[in-house]
Amino acid sequence: MKAWKLDKLGSYEHLHMSDEPGSKPGKGEVSIRVSKACVNPIDRSVITGRFPWLQTPHVPGAEFIGEIDETGAGVSHLQAGMKVAVNPRLFCGKCHYCLRGKESACLGNEHIDSAPYLIGLQRHGGWSEHVNVPASNAIPVPDGLAQEQAVMAPVDGATAWHLVRRLRPEIGEVAVVMGSTGGVGLFALQLLRMYGCEVIAVAGTQEQEGMVKGLGADHVVMRSGDIASAVRKLTGGRGADLVVDPLGASTWQSSVSSLAPMGRYATCGTLTGIKAEINLLHLYSIQAEFIGSTGADRGDLDTVLRLMREGKLKGIADSTFSFDKLPEALKRLDEHGRKGKVLLNVA
Repeated sequence: MKAWKLDKLGSYEHLHMSDEPGSKPGKGEVSIRVSKACVNPIDRSVITGRFPWLQTPHVPGAEFIGEIDETGAGVSHLQAGMKVAVNPRLFCGKCHYCLRGKESACLGNEHIDSAPYLIGLQRHGGWSEHVNVPASNAIPVPDGLAQEQAVMAPVDGATAWHLVRRLRPEIGEVAVVMGSTGGVGLFALQLLRMYGCEVIAVAGTQEQEGMVKGLGADHVVMRSGDIASAVRKLTGGRGADLVVDPLGASTWQSSVSSLAPMGRYATCGTLTGIKAEINLLHLYSIQAEFIGSTGADRGDLDTVLRLMREGKLKGIADSTFSFDKLPEALKRLDEHGRKGKVLLNVA
């Protein structure tokens, strides 16, 4: 089988396509013939060395779907031929959180304070024609849901759903979405509208502005301006009840300055840096909440797939590349002006 193998951390140049021997699924595993995959910031982090403890050679790829080829011993709820999306979040199934259906907080992750517990990181991922995964991570794709849509659910769709639930939106609240044209941002925007929020999307270009308005954004603020001032102008000076910010350091100050009294801020990413300074006096004076969110639980992915099948959520693909063009797909991931996800046709 063909797979993109990372021989050394630090650069895209260390990634190459190779012929690898296949392997039988182990106990509690299924073998998946991958049909489609995505290229995500987490994959870039894996390749460029954010996790120096990662052992190479390694096959990245956190987000993918496919068809079950074979089931391992002890697997009875899945059968060969089933189309599945793979929840990339690994979990032990035994700890305090796993027993309560909160697998995203699994204590089996020895790097829980700095890294996700993830297929494509702690074990080989889906940038491969075939991959073995724990059967508990394979979630059936609803009949009638196109593969091009389903493949965008495991990372970005489920991550957005998990984050928005933790944010506890209420009808009539004003929500700002930083990075609204990225994978997580586009799903978060739609979910907040589903909850009855008034959504202010932050975009970078006029073309992106048209896209987010088409998905339900009530207002669009351009990233090049004073975001917080624009938000306050749109809210009569009060500010936003909710801020979703998957970007990190570059938008931190704008996000905090946009919050209304009793406002809630949530982040699930640090694409532009991990360091931020907080004014504790401001924090308690306006009674703000700061929420961290990472990945998703199995139930989150199942819910997102159902919402997509019902037409209530829509994934947006910026571009699609053939499997042998992965380097070009990574280059597109790094370019400004993207509108949604970068996809790979694997099969």
